[in-house]
Amino acid sequence: MSRTAIAALAISVLAAVAPNSPATEVRLETTSGETISGTWAGNSEAVVRLTVDGDRQEVPLEQLVSLHPVSEVPQTDGPPTAVTLADQSTINARQQTLADETLRIEPLGQPAIEMPLNRVRSIRFRRGTATTDPQWLGLLEKEHRSDVMVIRRGNEQLDPIEGVVVGMDAQTLKFELDGDPIDAPLDRLEGVLFRTAESDAGRPNVQVFDRNGSVFFASRLEPSTQDDAIELLLPGRVRHTIALEEIDRIVWASGRVLLAQETPADSGYRATINVKLPAELLRRWFAPSAEGQDLVADPGGFVEYRVEEGFQKLAGSVVRDPEVADRGSVQIRILVDGNVAWEQSLTDDNPKGFSIDVANSRRVRLEVNSGGDGNVGDRIRFKKPRLLK
Repeated sequence: MSRTAIAALAISVLAAVAPNSPATEVRLETTSGETISGTWAGNSEAVVRLTVDGDRQEVPLEQLVSLHPVSEVPQTDGPPTAVTLADQSTINARQQTLADETLRIEPLGQPAIEMPLNRVRSIRFRRGTATTDPQWLGLLEKEHRSDVMVIRRGNEQLDPIEGVVVGMDAQTLKFELDGDPIDAPLDRLEGVLFRTAESDAGRPNVQVFDRNGSVFFASRLEPSTQDDAIELLLPGRVRHTIALEEIDRIVWASGRVLLAQETPADSGYRATINVKLPAELLRRWFAPSAEGQDLVADPGGFVEYRVEEGFQKLAGSVVRDPEVADRGSVQIRILVDGNVAWEQSLTDDNPKGFSIDVANSRRVRLEVNSGGDGNVGDRIRFKKPRLLK
């Protein structure tokens, strides 16, 4: 669906509000970068009408990028369980059950979602901490050929165990380990990861953020048969209806930028030993480089990217490059506007994941440094680092 069609559909949803409803204050963003705030005054097939400072103003639909209600919707902390779908949608749920390869997800304030299990990426049963988040996000970024039950130990270390998920109720995960059935209490688990399913083809056209912290990536936004509601098309062609009062904001277009596909604002290499080589030559040889959707970096390498307005998160994971034979300690830092926002040391082959707030920031910087034992075998790979709206 084209941007114009999506915008027109969103506008028609707003226009469906009863005529006696109070005038809605909205903010429009246009393709030229202009922001227009005013009172909703209707639309035609070609324009959006606003009342701005008492004057009627028309904005051609083809120039419209997004629309946001000015009034903020109060958000809640939401329930602790987070279900991640194959397209990276994250649904905060009060409960979920599994039977016959179908996961029933019950979001707060919304109808239940019946999702085919092969379109589900993971379920996290507990809230993250500074210690568990890098471990969990690292596991989430990996591809899995089998299901993985993740136990949280008393020292907040996560222990992944491969097997097969055969069922789940409100208290127990039913898991087969080498053919032996196990009933694992959910309150002892960090979560479960399902064998990797391919994401639906193409980029999502719409992101819907609800007031409980869920984020839905939808291929299509459609009017609902219910009043004051929208209908989303989710992975597996599953339809889901959300009342407008449950929505925090809607963002049109993909909302994702892969850093490996962007031109860096700056990059370089700081040699760990004195060498008589020009800095530009060192940069060309040893600065971080893109390989597919990943970035590959050696100790001493750094790369910076600009953060365009509207992006909220920097996400991804970091792991040793699989082609490296000898492995030492290596330190990775991510800076946001010059301040260290994430720092981890890699001492083994396990990935570490990150999800960093970049709202209202201008630059992000990825650095790789030796862990103090030399830089042999310290090449690392940033897996799909991406900016998200």
